Amino acid sequence: MHRDQEELFRVLADELRPAVNFNFLAVFLYDEASDKIHRPVIEVIAGPGFAIPPDFPAQETITWWTWRHQEAVVIPSREEETRFPRVMELFRTYGVQSSCVLPLSTALRRLGSLAFGLEQPHGYSVDDVRYLSLIADQVALALDNAHRHQEQCQSEEQLRKQKAHFEQLFELAPEAIVLRDSENRILRANREFTELFGFTLEESIGRNISELIVPPGNWQESERLREALNRGERVNTELVRRRKDGTLLDVSFRGARVSVGGGPPEIYGVYRDITEQKRAERALRRSEAYLAEGQRMSHTGSWARSVSTGDVFLSQESFRIFGFDPATHPTLEVVLNRTHPDDREGFRETVMKAIRDRSDFERHFRIILDDGSIRHIRSLGHPVNNAAGELIEFVGTHLDVTEQHQARIALENAFEEIKTLKEQLYQENVALRREIDETSMFEEIVGKSEVLRSVLRQVESVAPTESTVLINGETGTGKELVARAIHNLSPRRNQAFVKLNCASIPTGLLESELFGHERGAFTGAIAQRIGRFELASLGTIFLDEIGEIPLELQPKLLRVLQEREFERLGSSRTLRSEARLIAATNRDLAKMVEEQRFRSDLFYRLNVIPIVMPPLRERPEDVPLLVQHFAELFSRRMNKSIQTIPSETMSAMVHYDWPGNVRELQNVIERAVILSAGSVLRVSARDLRSAGKTGKTSRVELAVKKRDVPLPDREQVLEALKAAEGRVGGAQGAATHLGMKRTTLIAHMKRLGISPRTVISHF
Repeated sequence: MHRDQEELFRVLADELRPAVNFNFLAVFLYDEASDKIHRPVIEVIAGPGFAIPPDFPAQETITWWTWRHQEAVVIPSREEETRFPRVMELFRTYGVQSSCVLPLSTALRRLGSLAFGLEQPHGYSVDDVRYLSLIADQVALALDNAHRHQEQCQSEEQLRKQKAHFEQLFELAPEAIVLRDSENRILRANREFTELFGFTLEESIGRNISELIVPPGNWQESERLREALNRGERVNTELVRRRKDGTLLDVSFRGARVSVGGGPPEIYGVYRDITEQKRAERALRRSEAYLAEGQRMSHTGSWARSVSTGDVFLSQESFRIFGFDPATHPTLEVVLNRTHPDDREGFRETVMKAIRDRSDFERHFRIILDDGSIRHIRSLGHPVNNAAGELIEFVGTHLDVTEQHQARIALENAFEEIKTLKEQLYQENVALRREIDETSMFEEIVGKSEVLRSVLRQVESVAPTESTVLINGETGTGKELVARAIHNLSPRRNQAFVKLNCASIPTGLLESELFGHERGAFTGAIAQRIGRFELASLGTIFLDEIGEIPLELQPKLLRVLQEREFERLGSSRTLRSEARLIAATNRDLAKMVEEQRFRSDLFYRLNVIPIVMPPLRERPEDVPLLVQHFAELFSRRMNKSIQTIPSETMSAMVHYDWPGNVRELQNVIERAVILSAGSVLRVSARDLRSAGKTGKTSRVELAVKKRDVPLPDREQVLEALKAAEGRVGGAQGAATHLGMKRTTLIAHMKRLGISPRTVISHF
């Protein structure tokens, strides 16, 4: 009748006092799971009672023994008991002499023990034990009933708490929760459902959920989900659903069929708004795509390595760089196996040192792909620590620098080649300068005639000034040579000497050559061009054949001479030039002024200091010096040994009028050196102009006719035939070499007893 343990035991003690002799009555319960003895109730008639210390071992108690063996334990006297020595110490402490302890058990479970104690020894007989055992059985049933009642009450209370807790969770859940029947009609919904979809509970309860939140185009999908849930399947998917205002949103949906209290099955569904998540996922996918494309274009791959597990993560571009199959499980050893043997240990040591020091690292190494090709890699790593400061992983990049490496090697080779070419150019420049030094046409004026010395004295006087110089003279007299001499003797010797032959430039391009042009100034002007006046700004500009400058361009030239200003073609920006002008011409500019083919103001501006170059015919005493100079020059250049110039040859050249002046003389000597077979310089009469071309009989031909020039001797004829390889006539024949007609040479050979066939077989 009593469900409460305390009340049950109080009533039990009252009923047992008249029938059983005891000073204390107690119930001890044993919990096998925790191996602890609990004393829920005790009734004391007299004395201090009885208590078991909390740290007392359960296996040394009488209760544990009775629970284990299911037998009653009777202790007549504590002095005689030896089985439970430590319990007897407790008996002595609390004044207990004798005791009877009976097991409390039901058909379903063991509970503990029912203990009686007396202050006198031998307090319980066999009949008492038998009687008390019957009482213990009844007490066990009552205790079990009370215990079950207590458990039931606790379960009901727990159920009420759980239900209340569930109700709170249902309403406060961050997800939209809806309970519906098998026909998709809403039975219940929480507050988050109304806030997410915009429908009130009154608008939702009893409505078909498809009509409420499913877009019209997704009804078939909703029906398939309903059928799957009715079959007992669990659903976890992502859907598109509609709010009350018609806007669509992405949701995750989890649903399952449940049955409560044996009632009809219902559908339990949970909706979560993942619109922002899906938007973020799409943005992340775009970012990943951009990153992957950026890595592909820059040949840069990313990587991460876990320090604890050693697992390596590689981006798609890293897989491509290393030539790994995407199914490969990458580790540090896999990467090292791909590394060039000469770089492998160094790379391993760099990684291990970075892990020990928890520091950044950078390493250049080579890898060998499956096809045997070698790639150059630059790898960077950075340590990542957790909140506790522990190193958890390394992250970094792989950069394929093969193209940069190849470009650097090509650049180094190009620099090496440039260095070689520069040295070669230097040597060629030295040789060229040596050659120029030896060439009178560019650095030295050869001659000793008084007329030439007069010109040179005038050059020395004019050179230190800034005045404009006009050099007049026939073609080939050395006007450019004099202009260079003036420049070299002037304070401007360290600045540029810029020359331009005005007769060699088409009229339409002459202005661009003189003053320059901008890009697009005229058809074909694809880039800016610097003019000659701008190039020679602080130096000297030499304009040869200045009489060929067209009239429309002469005012601009006059402006440069007077105001030192000009503009490039296609530009309005005024530029200045401090260049000194030296002009040259073989024409009579004064006569051209009279004929209005040359501007008078420009002529007077040019003719500040006139210098007249004498023709070679007016200084015949300079011809031997020039002949000797050119003969030595060309002999050295052609690796020949010209040691003798016959007097008759020299005499012929001295008496020749040289209409082409020094230039013609130079060409004649060069040709003679080429054709001369031995050490004697042979000049053919044909090399000098014939009377048929000039209308006059040359002095050489007259000398030949008068026998001023003797016929060649036998040795000279043989040398000429040897040089001509036995040929008598023709451009390269012996007659040409000797300056004779073919028939004359044949007749002369007959007189000397020389047969051409004999010469050919001999040579």
